[in-house]
Amino acid sequence: MAKEKTSTGAPDLSFIQDAPSMEGFEQINTQTMAIPFLRILQQGSPQVKKQDPAYVEGAEEGLFFNTVTKNVYGDTIKVIVLKFERIFIEWRPNRGGFAGYHSPENAERLAVKKEFGNWKLENGNHLSEAYVYMCLIAGHETEGIAILSLSSSMIKAAREWNNLLVRQTMNDGRRAAPYWLVWEVKTEYRSNDKGSWYIPRILLSPEKFVNEQQYALVMPERKALPSRQVDYSQLTADAPADNIDKDAQF
Repeated sequence: MAKEKTSTGAPDLSFIQDAPSMEGFEQINTQTMAIPFLRILQQGSPQVKKQDPAYVEGAEEGLFFNTVTKNVYGDTIKVIVLKFERIFIEWRPNRGGFAGYHSPENAERLAVKKEFGNWKLENGNHLSEAYVYMCLIAGHETEGIAILSLSSSMIKAAREWNNLLVRQTMNDGRRAAPYWLVWEVKTEYRSNDKGSWYIPRILLSPEKFVNEQQYALVMPERKALPSRQVDYSQLTADAPADNIDKDAQF
C-alpha cells in the first residue's frame, strides 16, 4: 500500500513526476483573478456571527480578514504599499447598495451637492470618499496583492499615512520610494454615542525597509497592477448608514 504521508506529516506527492504545465489555464491571469480586500472585522461583520452563512472560524471584531483566502490575520499585519488611489464610491439611497465608483475629477464634476462628508448626485445617489492601498502582506507575499480601503472614520489615519509614505529617507539620505517600506498596521478600538468600531493605527515597522526577497517581488507585482481589475462592489459592507458618511473625521 502506498504511503499516504511522509514522516513530516505532509502528503507523499512523489508519484507526481510530469513537468508542470499551464496548458488549458492560459486565461487565468491578472485580469481574471479577484483581488482580495483586507477588512477590519467589525461588530456587525457577517464573518463574526456564528449563525451567518459567511461566518469564518476564528473571526472576531478588531481582526484583519482577507475576503478571498478567508484568512484571519489577527489584530496586526505588516504591509508593503505598491500603489495608492483615491476614489469615490457611489451608493444607492437607503442602503440600496453599490452603484459604481469615480475618480476624484469625475466625482467633482458629477456632484450636485457637496456638504461636509456627504456628496450627492443628481440621481439621488451618494458619494463616499475612499483611500485605496494596494499592498503585499509581509509574511504572506505569495498570496499576492490585497487591497486595504480606508473610508469614513479611517480617512484621518489614511491622510496621516500618506504624509509618512512620501517622507521617508534611506540611510544615505536618498528619498525612499513608498514601495521600499514596511508598515505595521494595528487595529484600535473607538466608540461614541452612535456605537463602537475599530480603526487602523499605522506606523513604520521595526524593520522599516523591505528585505531582499520582498524587494524581488515588488517590481513584478507593480508592473502587473495596471491590468488588474478591482471589484469595488466588495465594499458593499462598508456602505454608511443611509449612505451618508456621518462619522467621517477629517
